[in-house]
Amino acid sequence: MGVSGSGKTETSHAVADALGYRHIEADHFHPEANVARMRAGTPLSDADRVEWLQKLAVEMQRAVADDVGFVLACSALKRSYRNILRDAVPDLRFAHLSIDYETAVQRVGGRVGHFMPISLVDSQFATLESPEGEPGVLVVDASQPRETVVGEITEWIRFGGDLAINAREDLSSAPRDSANKRGGERGSQSAGPSFTEAKGAELTQPPIYSGKLAQAFDRITDWLMAVLLAFMVVVVFSSVVLRYAFGTGWTGAEELSRLAFVWLVFVGVASSMRRGELMAFSMIRDRFPELFRRVVDSISWIMVAAASGLAALGGWNQMQFGWTISSPVVGYPLAVAMVPVAASMVALAVLALVQLVNVWRRQPPAPIAEANVTAD
Repeated sequence: MGVSGSGKTETSHAVADALGYRHIEADHFHPEANVARMRAGTPLSDADRVEWLQKLAVEMQRAVADDVGFVLACSALKRSYRNILRDAVPDLRFAHLSIDYETAVQRVGGRVGHFMPISLVDSQFATLESPEGEPGVLVVDASQPRETVVGEITEWIRFGGDLAINAREDLSSAPRDSANKRGGERGSQSAGPSFTEAKGAELTQPPIYSGKLAQAFDRITDWLMAVLLAFMVVVVFSSVVLRYAFGTGWTGAEELSRLAFVWLVFVGVASSMRRGELMAFSMIRDRFPELFRRVVDSISWIMVAAASGLAALGGWNQMQFGWTISSPVVGYPLAVAMVPVAASMVALAVLALVQLVNVWRRQPPAPIAEANVTAD
């Protein structure tokens, strides 16, 4: 259960598959009048939901009569709705997929062809009565990777409805990636419909690799970028103060700040690519089957590796040439400006080849355009 965009359909399918249970999608039982209201942006009233909840009760009882377990994907926003479902199946339990408003809006807005408009997200949160504290309820942070959410729910079911203390400790003590709050999980496996950094900006793809090497890489690049940015601030600020306060200036300030900026840009590109934070355009690619997406991704990474290799070669050639030429103002060899270009392009080429391998080794994440949204 949960508001639209919390991931009910995709998560419930995965839980049903993991447990070998029947899956019931509540969206399929809405009367046409309800669907028409939601298409028009009109929130459903309690009266509108009565027939729908009754149909769900019948469907759950049919599964019970067939002696099969079932997983229902249903918003069940109010306690009164949940009680109707509990009356039909007394031992019913609820896993509440909890997300924040911004994430819900982002996911609903990314869904193509669904009858749930973004305008109804407000009504979903206004209607929601948290089930926390009710019997047989598990509250799950749905902004985590899908595998983590599914694992937490299935463990809860298998432990008879109460997740074991040690299981909770294992989940809370998972290794953290410096780029992503739960990067150890996200970098080592497919990471559900989206990759978020501390519930903030959504990443365009999962981190290319993780672990101690990734953390060391991040620490080095983060500190280097911080030092470069601090250097730029000090140089520019001191130059401005000297110019306007003392009528003098620092001859090499502008050139040194430009040099630091070049380093900052290229170090940042390598760091961002490892973390999955680069810009991506995948609207068309996401509408094709998985095999096609893998082929397109493979071609893309081959092109990135080839272009990065050429840029690295060009940077290296410029370095060889630049050692013999000095800066006319400060006097440093111009090759220094090309060191980050060559180094970062080598890093990008290696990362692209690693990602090329990952395309065929990992289960690909669900595209953002198919992020789960349910209307109920």
